[in-house]
Amino acid sequence: MKHYEVIGKNGKVIETDVTLHPGEVLADELEARKILKKDFAALLDLQPSHLSDLLKGKRHVSARLALKLEQHLKINASFWLRLQMAYDLFMAKKEFEKA
Repeated sequence: MKHYEVIGKNGKVIETDVTLHPGEVLADELEARKILKKDFAALLDLQPSHLSDLLKGKRHVSARLALKLEQHLKINASFWLRLQMAYDLFMAKKEFEKA
């Protein structure tokens, strides 16, 4: 398995405490492309309410959904899954630190 890191101009790993739910990124992408949510839900074969929940961070991106996003947006499925994993890990760490 490959390890992904973002390296800055100074050659050091860039780290951030900002973590986005993939739904937030998807919402921005749909807005930038001027794609209506109801039309995109139909393309993905999702109920509009399910897409809405995803965009609000209440649902997760599955492997199957990531493949559909790749097909329609031409953004790799692995991108969506990495976003979901990073978000899940961030949230689990927050819960772990509270306990």
